[in-house]
Amino acid sequence: MTRREINLPIEWREGKGWLVLIGGTTYFWRGTEAIDRAAIDAISLDAPIAFVPAANCPPDYGTSFLAAYQRLGAPDGYVVPINDRESAYGAQNAALLREAGLIYFGGGDTTALLASMTDTPALEAVAEAYERGAVVVGMSAGAIGIAEQGLSLGAGVLDGWGWLPHVLVSVHHNAERETSFEAALREHPEHLGLGLPEDAALALGPLGEIESWGDEEIVVKRGAAFDD
Repeated sequence: MTRREINLPIEWREGKGWLVLIGGTTYFWRGTEAIDRAAIDAISLDAPIAFVPAANCPPDYGTSFLAAYQRLGAPDGYVVPINDRESAYGAQNAALLREAGLIYFGGGDTTALLASMTDTPALEAVAEAYERGAVVVGMSAGAIGIAEQGLSLGAGVLDGWGWLPHVLVSVHHNAERETSFEAALREHPEHLGLGLPEDAALALGPLGEIESWGDEEIVVKRGAAFDD
């Protein structure tokens, strides 16, 4: 894997952990193994790992995640059963997230993820864990959640949680998505646009690290009013 520092004019939510935005993948878990290894390297092995299936993930996605990460050296963990807003208000689910050293939002239906998690105790628990040092990984839909806004080809531009202010991400980004990406930035000229290809990640560290993980190049586009 190519892991390299990049220079981007962005800020992100303050915390002692890492934020990792993965553009997507086609071959779980082979395509992202190097990214996953880097995420595991950034965590404390004393805390469990957690998978959040709130993007209407397939039933075996969480168990597949746990098996893949444990094979790569991660500690034991669990699937946090959040599939709607009611479960995102559950005290036990919030406690599981708060205790985790790595929290992984699986890809899938971005609108379902946002509808379930936005402005809930579960998301507050994720923020608390991150502030203490947890790694938060967003795959595809999860990457849109972490950013201020993201481009979903099915639903257009969606509002994320704003952990990367003035950033609009395009996931599964490729040449065919350039036109939609540029149109989204014309509608939101105050944003910096980041095109995240499959099997590539933007990783943001607690000491101001800005890194690109993976062999694909992240596409950077400035909205017309960005930094005005």
